[in-house]
Amino acid sequence: MVHRRDFLKTCGAGCGAVALAGGSKLAFAATKANAYDTLVVVFLRGGMDGLSLFSPGGSNVNRAAYETARPTLKIPLSGTGAGLPVSSDQWRLHPRATQLRDLYTANKLAVVLGTGMPAPVTRSHFDAQINMEVGLAGQGGGIGWLTRVLETANLPGTVQIPAVSAGSITATSLLGSTETITMGNGADFRIDSGSWAWNVEPDFLTTAPPGARGLFGVLPELWSEAGALEEAGRQTLDALNVIKPIDFTTYAAANGAVYESGSSFAQQLKMLAQLIKRDVGLRIATVDLGGWDTHDGQGSPVNSYDFFGNKVEELSKALSAFYTDLNGAGAANYAATTSVVVMTEFGRRVRENDDGGTDHGYGNIMLALGGSVNGGQTYGNFAGLATNQLYAGADVMVTTDYRRVMSEAVIRRLRNPNVYYAFPGYSGYTPLGIFQGTDLPPLGNDRIFASGFQ
Repeated sequence: MVHRRDFLKTCGAGCGAVALAGGSKLAFAATKANAYDTLVVVFLRGGMDGLSLFSPGGSNVNRAAYETARPTLKIPLSGTGAGLPVSSDQWRLHPRATQLRDLYTANKLAVVLGTGMPAPVTRSHFDAQINMEVGLAGQGGGIGWLTRVLETANLPGTVQIPAVSAGSITATSLLGSTETITMGNGADFRIDSGSWAWNVEPDFLTTAPPGARGLFGVLPELWSEAGALEEAGRQTLDALNVIKPIDFTTYAAANGAVYESGSSFAQQLKMLAQLIKRDVGLRIATVDLGGWDTHDGQGSPVNSYDFFGNKVEELSKALSAFYTDLNGAGAANYAATTSVVVMTEFGRRVRENDDGGTDHGYGNIMLALGGSVNGGQTYGNFAGLATNQLYAGADVMVTTDYRRVMSEAVIRRLRNPNVYYAFPGYSGYTPLGIFQGTDLPPLGNDRIFASGFQ
């Protein structure tokens, strides 16, 4: 039997209009939480300033050094723009991250300190991002680390939407995947390629001349034979039948969740929430939020101009809406099977610059959100802000390999132990305890012998 993923591998670009449309044969019956987990990786493009999102609090020994390094950009302890204390005021969340604070205090959000790629050290956005998303300590390979996770997931062939890259281009972490749909807007996900004459209902246009037939109507006749390709084609049409009925435009989020209409990031999370609730088999999703490269005019919550604060608020509201939407009761508790990890390519310099901003740095933070996250606390070690505690005397030190965080999510939540295959060259994994779940011995994966030379 030829399954959807085999069909995608054999079709190539020539069948792209059809093959890229995924779906599921699962019946949309009574609402139920999925029997599998979904990992959502949020990438903050541009190098988010972790010391502004999560700054030393009043009881933190690093507070004095932080205030000295950032006389104008510091998040104050009191008055206008004061940070939101967490962890006994060891840390302060940005004042416009009220939703993240609420998730943290509800034990659904955790912060991992001193995260990054240990080597090689780079302050190039392009190099840092590709290093992290390819999963190598250096460029190369051309295959994303999440693609390697999918390759070793042993998913049933009937899972027709294993992965979604939310946006207009495929995330580098999913490059090389034949199992990923790239979809920026669910409402536009239709067969709409080829000559305009083929783009008639029920595929694209709202009206059509009498007797006109579109691709969706003609293709079944082309696949009327009983061969493997025809069977795969019919399965692909089944997949289209799953996407087409989903009303992305009038979807009503649950539990009073509000996705901001002006935020494409929020709307993409809303789309992912609908797919998760539809039980289409989604195991991995990626979504980006850009605009974090704050070399100048970073802004401050103390003043009316607060560019960074605007980004924080967008992030905070969207993640909160996503969690709230999924956090149903009993069988509708999709939050329990959905884990979100938020990352960025590197942090910013500890010391502010003369242009009211921060330059490219090194160590940073990561966020973990979900019903199966042991939240309300920090993980990892923070090396400190004294000059002798900084990397090259200027940057937050990386003390937690980002691959350690991701490996724990893959092992404990996706139940896939092949993290050394996902991250070539990585070794020595031990869990931090961020995620609930069962520990499996970390493995590599010999692709030559994985399926008997097949």
